[in-house]
Formats: sequence, structure tokens, C-alpha cells
Amino acid sequence: MASDEQHGRLPTAGFWLIGLSLLVGLWRVWQTERDCQQTLAHQAHLLQQLARFQMEVASCDRLVSALGASQPQAVRVGGAHPATLHQQLRDHLNRAGRDFRALRASLKSILQHTDTPQSLHWAVVRVEAEWQQVYSSLQEYLGRDNPSEINLESLHTFNLQRQDSLYDALESLHQAVARQHREQLRAVSHQRGWSLGFCSFASILLMGWIWYFAIRPAQVMSRWLSQPESLSPFVGEDRGEELLRPLRGTHYEPLMRTLLHQRQRLREVERFVRDLAMGRTPAPLSPQEPNDPLARSSFWLIRRVEEYRRAHNDREAV
Repeated sequence: MASDEQHGRLPTAGFWLIGLSLLVGLWRVWQTERDCQQTLAHQAHLLQQLARFQMEVASCDRLVSALGASQPQAVRVGGAHPATLHQQLRDHLNRAGRDFRALRASLKSILQHTDTPQSLHWAVVRVEAEWQQVYSSLQEYLGRDNPSEINLESLHTFNLQRQDSLYDALESLHQAVARQHREQLRAVSHQRGWSLGFCSFASILLMGWIWYFAIRPAQVMSRWLSQPESLSPFVGEDRGEELLRPLRGTHYEPLMRTLLHQRQRLREVERFVRDLAMGRTPAPLSPQEPNDPLARSSFWLIRRVEEYRRAHNDREAV
């Protein structure tokens, strides 16, 4: 009995284990999908900040060129007054400074990771150094009293031929950020592939469990119940175990044991009634439990039949 209970608990434990594994796999798929969406959103936000900063830098470059082309007198050149250009340059420079600080704050979370490549660190350092040089040069010009007097250093802030430039540094940063996000997406895709594979494996195990412990025994029981004659060769103590082998460890095994027991009992009753009908005196049915009503009824039936036979013989003798 303890062995049967243990066999019955193993399939249930296997079902819960497979189901839990499938839930863990689905949770990992959801987690990797969320990480992928977060990576894409962070990439879009970072590239948007970088594009906004580049636009402000380009506006500063355009205004510096316009100020260099303007006359020193209060004369409009190309429809713009030097004082107006001076104020616009100040506004764009301040916005560029705010955009750079926001960009630097967004890059801080990436740079804190231990797996961040050195190329990204170097690109950020380049942009920061070039921007500080451009910002200090323009701030020096904007701090003067006469906005129309622009020196050569301020005029060539963006187009001075030197070892590095702000535009090259920004392009390098753009490439490094895009490369970093591609690596992150590749890692997330790899994890998602493993999670999907784990879910597929758990799903196959779950379908196999359902087929082996639910569908197959139900099919076997349906075939045997629809064809009762197929049970005849298996009735008996020895052959019954052979019949129960396909249902071993399933919830159908106790039902099939009860079915075999009832069929065997029915055959015993059939032999008992046949012997009585043919005039023989059969042995009473063996009790299956202490108060077996069927065995007790067979005993009293035999006694009544014997009494009837004796009475019938006595009448014939007279």
C-alpha cells in the first residue's frame, strides 16, 4: 500500500515540477523582453539627447560664423544685427551646456557597469574635453563688453585645424554608444533564446506527462470498457498485474483494480449460479471482507436449496 501511494505521488510531483519549470521559463522570457524594451528605450533617449546637443553645437557654430562675417558697426548683415547674434549665441550656448549635462548624467549609468568597453569611456572623455575647450572659448567671448569684436580664437573655435575636434569626438561617441547598445541587445537576445528553449523543453515534458499519465490511460480504459471481451484473458491474480502495467503510477490504476476485482467476482457468481442451475451444490462464495453480504447470501441460498431438495425427495419417497 505504501508503495502504491509512493507511485501515485511521483507523477503529481513531476507535474508540479514541470509546471514550475515552465512558469520560471515564461518569467525569464518576460524579463528578457522587458530588458530588451528598456535597452531600446534607453538607446532612443540617449541618442535623442546626443542629437539635441549636436544641434545646439551646430547652432553655436553657425552663429559664430555669422558674427565673424558681420561688420563692426551697427549694420545689419544678412538680416541680423551683431547684438542679436550675440544674444542668440548666449542662449544656444546655455542650452548646449544643459544638454551636455543631461547627456553626461545619462551616460553615467552605462559607465558604472564593469563590462563597459574602454572605447566608450575614451569617447566620453574626448567629448568632455573638447566641449570644455569650446565652452570656455565662447564664454570668454561672450563676457566682453563689445559683442561686435570677435577675436580669431573665438572665430575659429569650431573649424580650427588641431589634433581633435568636437565634431569628431561626438561622432566617436555616437558610434561607441550604438556599439554598446548592440552588444546589450545581442546579450539580451541570447538570454531570450535560452529562455525560449527552456520553455519549449518544459512544454514538451508537460505534453509528454499529460499524454503518458492522462491521455494514454484514458484511451486504454476506453478501449477495455468498450470491448469487455478484451478483459477475459487478463482476469486472475497473475494476469491482472499484466493488465495493470500500462496504468502503473496513474490515477486510473485503483479504478482498474476495482474493475478487475468486480469482474472476477461476477465470474464467481456466474459459476455459482450455473452450478446451482445444473443441480450441483457449489461451495459458498469466499468472503472478501468480514461482513461480505454476497458470501453470506450464497451460504443461505445453498441451505435453502438443500432444504428444498430434501423436502422434494421426501415427497417423492411417500
